[in-house]
This record gives sequence, C-alpha cells and structure tokens, in this order.
Amino acid sequence: MTVRGTVRATAKAMTRVTARAMTRVTVRATTRVTTGGTARVRTRVLAGVTALLCLAGCASVPSGGRVMSGRSAERAEPISDPYVRIVPVRPRHNWAPEDIVTGFLTASGAFNDDHEVAREYLTPQTSAAWKPGARPQVIVLQSVPSVSPPRAGGAETTVEVNATRLGYIGSDGQYTAETGTLYTTSFGLTQDSARQWRISRIPTELQNGLMLAKGDVDRAFRVFNLYFFEPGGGVLVPNGIHLPLGNRQDLPRQLVQALLAGPTGWLRPAVRSHFPAGTRLVGDGVSIADGVATVDLSAPARRGDLQRMAAQLGWTLRQLPEIRGVKLRIDGETVDPGGLGAVQTAEDWTRFDSDTPRSGGEETIYLRGPDGRPRQLLDAAAVPAGTTGQDRLHRPSLSPDRRIAGLDSAGDTLYSGDLTGGTPVRAVLDAEHEDGTFTPPSWDRRGGLWTVESRRDGSTLWMVPRSGAAVRVQTWDLSSHRVLAFRVARDGVRVAAIVQIGDERQIRLGRIVQRSETVAVGDFLPISAELVDAVDLAWNDSDTLAVLGKTKATATQVTPYLVPVSGNGITAVGSGSLGEARSITAAPGSRIVIGAEINGESSICRQSTLRDWRFDEWKCDSLGSDPTYWN
Repeated sequence: MTVRGTVRATAKAMTRVTARAMTRVTVRATTRVTTGGTARVRTRVLAGVTALLCLAGCASVPSGGRVMSGRSAERAEPISDPYVRIVPVRPRHNWAPEDIVTGFLTASGAFNDDHEVAREYLTPQTSAAWKPGARPQVIVLQSVPSVSPPRAGGAETTVEVNATRLGYIGSDGQYTAETGTLYTTSFGLTQDSARQWRISRIPTELQNGLMLAKGDVDRAFRVFNLYFFEPGGGVLVPNGIHLPLGNRQDLPRQLVQALLAGPTGWLRPAVRSHFPAGTRLVGDGVSIADGVATVDLSAPARRGDLQRMAAQLGWTLRQLPEIRGVKLRIDGETVDPGGLGAVQTAEDWTRFDSDTPRSGGEETIYLRGPDGRPRQLLDAAAVPAGTTGQDRLHRPSLSPDRRIAGLDSAGDTLYSGDLTGGTPVRAVLDAEHEDGTFTPPSWDRRGGLWTVESRRDGSTLWMVPRSGAAVRVQTWDLSSHRVLAFRVARDGVRVAAIVQIGDERQIRLGRIVQRSETVAVGDFLPISAELVDAVDLAWNDSDTLAVLGKTKATATQVTPYLVPVSGNGITAVGSGSLGEARSITAAPGSRIVIGAEINGESSICRQSTLRDWRFDEWKCDSLGSDPTYWN
C-alpha cells in the first residue's frame, strides 16, 4: 500500500469510528472491489493512532444536570453528570453496504427529530415505513453486532448482522432479560441514482423498533420508576420503565404522561392507578419554578383520590433532582390533597412507602445460633431471643409483627408461631411429595406465609393465611420447574424466585394477582442475563434484589450482588473471602448479611459500613447460621 493509500485508509477508519459514536469498533483488514470497480482498502487501526481515533469517536455533548434513576440511584452514583447523549453521524460518500448498516444501527440510538439522521441511511420508501416512535421496542444486544460483508453484488445486496441478545424492551418500557441467545438477521440494500448504498429492507422485527448494543441502550435510555398502588391502596409499587432520552427539559412531562398511561402490561393486573380514565395533561402540562413542578390535569381527575394521585405524582417526579415538590391542579384550579397545603413532597406520603424500616430505623438481625435457638445479633455478639420450642427451626423468617417461621432439618415441614411465645411454634404444612422440600418461608405485608414445595420434576406454591390452614395456589406458572428460593416483596405484589432452567439457576420476577377469592402468581420474567448460577436471594429494597450467585466471569465462586429488578446491570458487593456463602438477607437502608460455612464452622458475614458497600471487606464471625431481617 502506498503512503497516500495508508493515509486515506486511516482517515476513513477515523470517520467510521466517528460513525460508531461512543461505541467500540473493530476495523478489519480486508481488500475488495466495489461494483463501481474502485479498489478500496480497509485497514486495522494502528496502535499509534488509537488515542486520536478515540477522540474522533466521542461524539457526545452534555445537555443538562444530574438525573437519578429511581430511588436506588440515591444509594449509588449519579447517572450522567453532566447529561450525555449520542450525536449521530450522517452517511459518508461511497460508504460500503456494511458501513451503511453499521452507521444506521448507531445513529438509531439518537432520538432527535424522530431519528432524522438514522433515516438518511434508508431509502425514502423504507424511511416512511420505519416507525419506531417515541417509545420504541428495542432488541438489546450484548455488544456491538458483527456486520458481515455483502453476500451479493450488483446494485442490490444483503448484509448479515450477528450478535448475542441480552434482552428486549417493550413499547411500554418493560425490560425482559434473555439468556444470551444468538441472534442473526439481515438488511437489504440498494444503490440510489448517485450510486450510494441505502437500506431498502429492514428486518421485520425492527419495523417498529431498534436494535442497540447494551452500551448504546445505557446512553440512549434511563430507567425511571412509575409508582402505582397495590390493590388495597396501602403502599406504592414501583414500575421500572426504560425511557428514551430526548429533550432533557421535556422529561418531567414525559414522566407524567407515562404515569397517566398506566402500568406496563406485565404489572397492570396486579396494581391500581388512582388517576381516573380519561385523565390527561392540559395546558403547558408540567411547569417547574423554584423546584416546584405544577401538574395541571383534566377534569376527570376530580373523580379520583386526590391524596393517592398526589402521592403517585410526588414519588414519580422526585427522581428528577430539580424537583423538590409538586403542586396539583385540575382544570387550572389548585387543589390541596389531604390538607397538606398547595405543595407536597414525597416525604408527605412516606406512609405509602413499602421500604419504611419496620424496626424503628435500627438494624434488627436474627439468626440460628449454634444450639439451634434463635438469637439477635448485636454488634459482634448474638444474644438469645425467642422461647423454648424454636430450636427446631432452620432458615427462620420473621414477620413485622414478630411471628417466626422456619423449616425442620430435612426441609420438608414448615413451622410457624410467635417469636415471644404467645402462640407456640407448631407444624403448619408437610410436604405432599416424598421428594418435596420447601424453600425458606417468606411473609407478605398482610401476615400471609409463603413457601414453594420443590421437587425434581416441578413445584407447588403454598400460602398459609394469617388465620387458617395452608392452601395450594392453583394458578402457579412455575409448576413445571424446580424452585430454589422464593421471596415476596414488601409491597405484597411482586415476587422474586430462583428457578432451575436447564443447567442454570435463573432469577425471575413474578407478580401476585388477587381477585375476590382467587390468587394467581405468575408471568415470571427473567431480569438478569449476567448471573447464571444463583444460590439465594432477598429483597434489598423495592428496586433491588440482593443475590448470592455466580457470573460467567466468576463461575468458580458464589459472591453477593445487587440486582436491579428493572434489568439494569448488576453490581458486586464487598471484597474478601466469604468461604462457602449459603444464604443472604437484606433490608432497606441496612447492611447485607450473609450466612457462610468457613473452615467447617457456621459464620455470619457483614460489612462494617454502608458507605463503601461495593468495596468494604467482609467480616465474618462464628456466631451461627441463617441470618434474617424482619420481612
């Protein structure tokens, strides 16, 4: 290759990196002849120009202040400070078909003006038919897809795209994880009158959506919670959605519109919105002045529960740092929900928070002592708690009103009673099947006790009501699977389970739907493709699970992770050795606690502080096993 050819190839490689704005690119060394007969060289970028190419690829600009993704972000790092978005690159002259496809996939992650730049990669007819909309469906890929050279010559050709699918975002913003399935599709291209390649056929699954690498999704979307009530109206239930980043100043209006549209299809049957049908934004919709968002709703809102509507708005909008309070108007008239004044904050509605500490704000940890009796963990000591007769309980669980439940040593009998001895501990359920064993029991907010009887070829879900005998849940979507753990969220609506799927133990998120005398537990969604072998789990807070498990990168050791139920990336917790970690417990605003086997002794492992939970070393003491917080 001549020096001039090298310079041209390097310049073209730099342009391609720019087209892959903010994503990683591999420029392969191949030589081929285009249909026009002009020799064209693609060269691997030399290490000496890597820094220059990185600068060319960082086509992003700040466009606002800090945004926090839900309440979980308050205990993590702020997202995008400053706010960053992708600046798409228009197609260049004489780009090859594979470059056009790569450029289109990248540009489609920018939502400006209905994907104006991405449409320049399409023929006019294809552009008119492509309708991703403001809330598109998205195929989420593990990384930037591999785009193969064309399979045909002439003025028409086909380009194949290969990638690993991580999940899918529906048009309602609901994320569903997938287990790293291989994905192959193709684009059709044709040359226009200027002999420039343009995409003439988009895959059917992308007619109303996008295909983005996980990194591009992280830049183009944010996860926000919409808040709805459990059917009884007692607590709020977060509904995480992926919302595209467009105009930052328009985000408050987008959030309120999404809230008025109602829950995602997955959660809708299990929760209630207190905005009456037909309620919409009027006038300017949402205006912000001095930290107060004024929300003006249409007349149908007068029929709703003002307090609960205000609570839904307050909790949803508090995720934006510029909003400290909400003023509710109906048809231009300011209303005062609950006699709290014209402006309310989320703190005015803390009674609806399912994460409110149950123990006066102090950590209250119980465990099974070396003698089998329940003990309360105080600093580095475990003091006796409970009464005689509770020494038979393994994997104990405590309700908010100080009832205790647990299993026998074989795991095939469920016991329940009062921790303080008011009602003696007694057997409330025996396994129906000879090979059946129960998952550790889990309490719901109404005092119901849940457990799954799991066997080799399936499972049965049982619920023991506050008063009465155990009942089998008839509608149970995991009946054909083995279940290793099952936990009811503190809102009483969502459940998390570890399910045996083939050789993997996957984390699934389900919902409880209660209608009159019937209960259905199902529609389980996988929420993480990163953990492949989960051992135990607990609800850390309303947004996050604490999970013991392995990833493909750490397949030899079980370690603790925080797993957002929204589908965001998982985060490892702590450092140092845990021995053989067996159980985990967590509570809002409290330290994660792990039960482990270390050198043949049952140990309880904690961190010294919440402040550095990602890096703080685990401290383990031989105090017992099976730690648990109040549910």
